Amino acid sequence: MNYETLLFAIVGLLLAAVLILDVRLWIRSRKSGVSGGSRTAALGGDVPPIDSERHRAAEIIDRMAEGVLVLDHSLRPVLANPSARAILGLHRVTLPHRLPSEEILAVARRALDEGEGGEQTISVWFPKRRTLRVRATALDGRAITMFLQDVTEEQRTQQIRKEFVAHASHELKSPVAGLQALAEAAREAVAAGDHDAAARFATRLCSEAERLGRLVGELLDLSRLEDPARRPDEEIELGGVVRREIAAVRDAADDKGIEIHSTIASEVWVRGDDRQLGQMLRNLLDNALRYTASGGVVSVDVTPRDRDAVLSVTDTGIGIPREAQERIFERFYRVDRARSRDRGGTGLGLAIVKHAVEFHGGRIELESELGRGSKFTIHLPSIEDRPRMRSVVG
Repeated sequence: MNYETLLFAIVGLLLAAVLILDVRLWIRSRKSGVSGGSRTAALGGDVPPIDSERHRAAEIIDRMAEGVLVLDHSLRPVLANPSARAILGLHRVTLPHRLPSEEILAVARRALDEGEGGEQTISVWFPKRRTLRVRATALDGRAITMFLQDVTEEQRTQQIRKEFVAHASHELKSPVAGLQALAEAAREAVAAGDHDAAARFATRLCSEAERLGRLVGELLDLSRLEDPARRPDEEIELGGVVRREIAAVRDAADDKGIEIHSTIASEVWVRGDDRQLGQMLRNLLDNALRYTASGGVVSVDVTPRDRDAVLSVTDTGIGIPREAQERIFERFYRVDRARSRDRGGTGLGLAIVKHAVEFHGGRIELESELGRGSKFTIHLPSIEDRPRMRSVVG
């Protein structure tokens, strides 16, 4: 029995308990000949008060996160807990003569006609678009009990995972096919004694293998960010992370003729994971260097602002078209797929940046103009009780 089945059974038992208690109340009051106000005394001290049991059952239903709805034989709502009211946009006090959702009514009507339970996933549009898992069961053909679970986020997550698997499979197929073709070509060159061709193919094999390894590594990094084993809780001095990552890409920048400037405020502390913060910045630096031509400049700034630690990476590169800026953080999205592959991009770098920022409770902003470069600005919650010193310009 899965969670939803168990929960629905519990709800059904609670509702049945309320109805049974009403019947017991009526029978015992008739036998004892007492009014409702003296029920507890008439039943005796060893029998729990019926009103108390009924109240307890109703309180459990009211506090449930899932929606509980009861309709009569004419499909008029007679009971709805607060969750059901919120899901369906119903008034807090009174219930309407008819539900605003034809989709839910269709599920209820089917359960009433068939005299048995049923489950269906539906979409409703009022008070806002939601995806609901609805389970209904008929009670002796006189009423219908319905269990409503909002699965909008669950459905969205499943769709994202399907798209991710499809994109990952497609992206992995290309380097694997390339490796296979190059290996066969290298084998034929060796067999033919063409050592120059074999050397060329071997070099390209290494390049494709590096690309495949980078893609697999970024897929694993993204997976860890989406399903972390623990929340980041180290006290990190952000300036130290920035200086370390700039030093790591300095040779690549020099080889391409790109200057790296930095203005780093001292003692800007954040709570997080040192490795992930470093990877976040490294991806932004790699992206800036990849799309900035020789003679360009990449600037990195760290400043305290209000309650945030603000990190910005600015380049004088090719820029990002306005229509692509909203999608640039999507996994595997590339503005120019051919150019990105030529420059060694996997389409995951900025997605990893965004996930790392959100993982640390921050937000990221983008300003970009074609031909004039891009600026990525990250706001992270800072640790405020740390002393701050003068800025260091490098």
